[in-house]
Amino acid sequence: MSEEAAKLLDQMLDRENELSPGNATFKGIHDYDELWDDPGPEGLAAYLAFVDDFAARVNAAARGASGDDALDLALARSHLAHLDVHLRTMDTARRNPLGIPSGVVSIIFIMFVRNYAPLEERLGAIRARLEKVPAYCAEAKKLFRKPVALFVSLAAEAAAQVGPFLTQVIPAGAEKERSPQAAALRAAGEKAAAAIADFMAHVRGLPTRPDFAAGREAFDRLLAEHHLLDFDADKLQAFGEDALVRVELEMARLARKIRKGATAAQLVEEMKQDHPNADGVLDFYRHWMDRSRRFVVERDICALPEGEILEVIPTPEFERPFIPYAAYMSPAPYEKEQRGFFYVTPVDPSLPADVQRQKLSGHNNYKVPVVALHEGYPGHHLQLCWANRVGRRIRREAHSNVFVEGWALYCEEMMREKGFYENDRVLLGQKRDTLWRAVRVVVDVALHTGQMSFDQAVAFMMDRIGMERVNAEAEVKRYCYSPTQPMSYLVGKHEIMALRDDYFRRDREATLRDFHNDLLALGSMPVKLAREAVFARMIPGS
Repeated sequence: MSEEAAKLLDQMLDRENELSPGNATFKGIHDYDELWDDPGPEGLAAYLAFVDDFAARVNAAARGASGDDALDLALARSHLAHLDVHLRTMDTARRNPLGIPSGVVSIIFIMFVRNYAPLEERLGAIRARLEKVPAYCAEAKKLFRKPVALFVSLAAEAAAQVGPFLTQVIPAGAEKERSPQAAALRAAGEKAAAAIADFMAHVRGLPTRPDFAAGREAFDRLLAEHHLLDFDADKLQAFGEDALVRVELEMARLARKIRKGATAAQLVEEMKQDHPNADGVLDFYRHWMDRSRRFVVERDICALPEGEILEVIPTPEFERPFIPYAAYMSPAPYEKEQRGFFYVTPVDPSLPADVQRQKLSGHNNYKVPVVALHEGYPGHHLQLCWANRVGRRIRREAHSNVFVEGWALYCEEMMREKGFYENDRVLLGQKRDTLWRAVRVVVDVALHTGQMSFDQAVAFMMDRIGMERVNAEAEVKRYCYSPTQPMSYLVGKHEIMALRDDYFRRDREATLRDFHNDLLALGSMPVKLAREAVFARMIPGS
């Protein structure tokens, strides 16, 4: 990289980390671990000024750039466009108070569980941050005048979990380790929890607005300027609807192959009843994580990042209300130890027997193999560990959901091609999940362009994929505040498959390992930029 471009991008990322200390902590940058961002009007103005300043400077630099510099500057423009759409076009900071309670919990949780420094040092930073929460909440109050009603409700749900976490879980952890800071942490946690409760009481007393939708302008800008896709909302919706019909037909044909006269819905319900017992769930996931990892190595699918570790462990008790089944937490980009965690929530033996059976059905024998490869190998864990070791800083800190989620869904298809699935029932389960991703595309567009209400989106998901109401409602709630994230899975898979086809047309001697290694070495950039980078490497002498 040229010295000028490197300096500009360093300045941009340094300034963003100063403005967003919580995000810096998430990345594994710990220079700001005792601080919060400014959530009030002055903080918002500073962030907008940052976006405008660096958008102008990056655009100017891009006009004379070539090669990797041009790619990195394009990635920076994509990142800044994402911020601009959310802060200015969507006005997220003024419309959605969810980030206040959820941000406090998520950042404190990361500091508590990631072993990036001695525990006593981390507890000291946690204490310092907790002591600043009352001032943080007081400043945040100044920004909200008429928030979105749905987002206020979601913020209240998140805030209900804050008190026990800050007043019980963190102090108990400190006491267990006999930390001299335990009493101070308990006091700070109680004041922080009270401040968040007071913030929520303030927000809930404000007049609200119904318009959760991002709007067509914001949605199209995200597609074009952040994700760098050729779709606009209308083309994306048509893509989703076509995929939905196609996958439904594939599932119907596969169901008839498995058992004459059976429907896909009938078989999926039967498959849910075939699962390990409660005592064996954790080991079942460990078995499939290990098996998928060995499959990647034995079939020479791609290289494993040096030093990566993935632990399959029980979900921490305080996280179990948020993780009904399982979840992956990646290592940070700047952490020396690339240790990811895959949490599996145990089935509570005190629950009624029918509830236990329902929980176990989510860990069935046909779902877990696909979850293991999607979240672990060669899916999210492997890809993100590769991305965390990319040499160019902008590629390590900026990422595209379309690439990240698309890669994991692509892996489901690619591992089927390589023979990982043991039988057609596993394939049917995988296709059902692909159907779910197609439904996400349609709902994502419809919600944010005003074609579906919240209730209509819930009904659509229940009808097209047989999702239980409570799960459909939880899904749609998330879609309402994250426009273009739900569509990223299926669109990303489509883009990566197209890139792979073109890769092998250009080099008929290349192997699948070659393609994967070339792609993963780039980080998590938009697939359009990855395409340019991959093909530039294939040109002799480039």
